[in-house]
Amino acid sequence: MSCSTPSRFHSWRARVALACGFSIALVACEDEAPTAVDLDLLPPEPVTIAIELPWADFGSNLGVYGGYSAPALLAESIVARSYGTDSLDARTLLRFTSFPTSASVLDAGTPRTDTDLSYFGGYVVVFFDPVASTNTGPVSLGLGALEEAWHPPSATWDFALDTVGEQRAWSEQGAGPVTPLTTRDWDPAMGDSVQLFLDSAQVVGWNDPTDPASGARIELLTEGVRLRVIGGALRIFARSSINPDTVLSLTAQAQDVTFVYDVDPAPPLDGMRVGGAPSWRTVLDVAVPSSLTGPPGLCAAVGCPFALAPRHVSYAALVLRTRSPAEAFQPTDSLALDVRPVLSRAALPKSPLGNSLIADPAGHRVDAAAFAVEGAPVEIPVTGYVKAFLGGPDPAGRPPPGTLALLAAPEPGSFTFAEFFGPGGANEPVLKLIVTVSPPMELQ
Repeated sequence: MSCSTPSRFHSWRARVALACGFSIALVACEDEAPTAVDLDLLPPEPVTIAIELPWADFGSNLGVYGGYSAPALLAESIVARSYGTDSLDARTLLRFTSFPTSASVLDAGTPRTDTDLSYFGGYVVVFFDPVASTNTGPVSLGLGALEEAWHPPSATWDFALDTVGEQRAWSEQGAGPVTPLTTRDWDPAMGDSVQLFLDSAQVVGWNDPTDPASGARIELLTEGVRLRVIGGALRIFARSSINPDTVLSLTAQAQDVTFVYDVDPAPPLDGMRVGGAPSWRTVLDVAVPSSLTGPPGLCAAVGCPFALAPRHVSYAALVLRTRSPAEAFQPTDSLALDVRPVLSRAALPKSPLGNSLIADPAGHRVDAAAFAVEGAPVEIPVTGYVKAFLGGPDPAGRPPPGTLALLAAPEPGSFTFAEFFGPGGANEPVLKLIVTVSPPMELQ
């Protein structure tokens, strides 16, 4: 165990004051006000000590599980080409809603609804997050039309459909083949979006979202880059039958968005991983000791062994040390982590989870810079959990959960993931406790 120096520590001793005798009182007590407080009669001041419990004193049975959720549920998507040491390739797939069938146009100054529109072209607009993308200059993108039926919730690099009951592979890995449509450069210095223009025939081919083969594939043509895509839509140019000189710009939203990628990272054998899409979780058993035999500062203040109770704990946190993930999955934006109790360890990896132990409903955010170095400390507060664990069974007789899961908030929360060192070594997880105790009173 290690500790910080006690914030306040004095060798306080309570003393029993003797009453002054009549003849002595005039001398010994003449300078004391009748109502003054004798500081030696006050209880000892509380002592606050920071304690770090090593892994062996609180943790066991660390495990990493993957495959939770799916890229299609992520609020973003990815395109990449030969990025990182793993040479990541990733492509974004979109399926658009039906085209608008009517529009309001002016006829001699009077608005009228036109239901006979003629489509004659348009463009796919793609929005990027320049901050979370790795390029610093222009990159080239390609747009193609999918040719095979695909299932947006389950599509992967290898499979157009990948469910429990059925698998169907793409004819070409990476969501292929496609009909090439157009290419365009995107320069982040010019804005956060790119427009890929199409002719009439190319546009009309996406006007039926019930067609299982309907869809667009966006890929990077520039190597060594990974981009975060935060949205896309199809803008359609249409001519009015009421007023042929009126050109309308209509929008078909992207009703299905997902991405496929070709790198399947293996779970760490000696560490922890949280996040990604599909997501990873780290599970560990926790047993908060009810009796402490150190550190020396605690023993000097209150004696050891010391019975640790919920009232003594003012703060508790899991302290993890970062480890840099593979470059393809290196975070470029902050990640949000969550901690939840595992309700049935025997049901892992499919065990239901309890409510979050994190006070912030958005999770505990960790800056991306922490994962660019090795060993940066990340504190995840779990004060309420530790207090409840020390308090024993609840009023219904249920013991506190002894297994916790670290996961993304939400899940999936990002294509990238967090990694931390596991047990053993200088960077292993520790349980940090801020303990406030009152030294015992002594009679003298």
